[in-house]
Amino acid sequence: MFDLAIAGLGPAGRALASAAAARGLAVLVVAPHPDARWSPTYGIWADELGNLPDAVVRASVGNPELRAHGVHGLRRPYAILDNSALQAALPLAGVEVRAGTLDDTGLAALRREARVVVDARGARPEGRFLDDPAPAQTAYGVVLDADAAAPALSGAEALLMDFRTDWAEDADHPTGRPTFLYAVPLGAGAVLLEETCLAAAPGLPLEELKARLHRRLLRRGVDESALLRPAEREIVRIPMRGRGSRPAPGVLAVGTAGRGGHLVTGYSVAHSLRTAGRLADALAAGRLPRGVRRNALANRPRRTVDRVGPADLLREAGLRALLRLDVAGTLDLFDAFGRLPRADQAAFLSRDASAAPLARAMWGMFVRLPNAGRRELIRATLGA
Repeated sequence: MFDLAIAGLGPAGRALASAAAARGLAVLVVAPHPDARWSPTYGIWADELGNLPDAVVRASVGNPELRAHGVHGLRRPYAILDNSALQAALPLAGVEVRAGTLDDTGLAALRREARVVVDARGARPEGRFLDDPAPAQTAYGVVLDADAAAPALSGAEALLMDFRTDWAEDADHPTGRPTFLYAVPLGAGAVLLEETCLAAAPGLPLEELKARLHRRLLRRGVDESALLRPAEREIVRIPMRGRGSRPAPGVLAVGTAGRGGHLVTGYSVAHSLRTAGRLADALAAGRLPRGVRRNALANRPRRTVDRVGPADLLREAGLRALLRLDVAGTLDLFDAFGRLPRADQAAFLSRDASAAPLARAMWGMFVRLPNAGRRELIRATLGA
């Protein structure tokens, strides 16, 4: 018997497998392409890197900006991860790795081989499907050289969120779901420019995002020939509530297969890296983390490692607001976020913040809204 079997080798699965093996557990991993290099661009706050080596940072920014009505320096270093280096920093020495694709039935069958079985296959293990009604973050991006991308940044070192409305056909009277520009250096003279819809149900279509990005960048003076021949393209789709269904019977779910993603930002990597060590410590000690009962691993259909608590109810209210806010309300909200103290900004963005600091941050945003913005936020959050 293995101590632990994991399906999936994304950040959540690999981090847990590496941490468990380092603690002397017998670990089995099953993944469709075990040697594949992760392709998404992963960003993380520098203070969330923990004990990871410096080599995992591909590029870093000292003061990323948020732009809505005003310009807000966030004063918090931000890093873009080098995926190959990150995978190397999470070694699988001593782990038995099998190539294969598991459905829920195959995943549950691993219980015959392992004391604990973990689902780390992501939010859509069965693949994406048309007309997915779930709230999703979607994005379309291009990678340009720094000189070509410079006009888009408007003098900023990086733009974490640029909610200015030059994406709209009529920038002075925008309609539709608001989107923002995410513009970050990737190192080696490359910059990612990505049009992002933070949350929509269903997710905003790729073609709409692409059209908005091109419209925005052309208006800022980016050369059209560079947009037509980018060095790379990137497509993002993140179901905001993760898989949105219970794990297979007797299986734990981690990362976006469970509740590991942030309901408002979609971020999950930092949380997955951080919780892997805690879960591995618990398993090595012959127990499960607080709140995950041992009989959950018998025949009862439970449970994700990340339980629902008061903070998650607040984040769910935040997601509801994002799905319903109009363009003006969205700009007001993120302008208020930009004026928060740094500690409150960090609490709002963290998947691990408890209810008290998160509530303080959300209240701080509310009191910084103009009266019209407050009315719109109340309507979006509490309306029918």
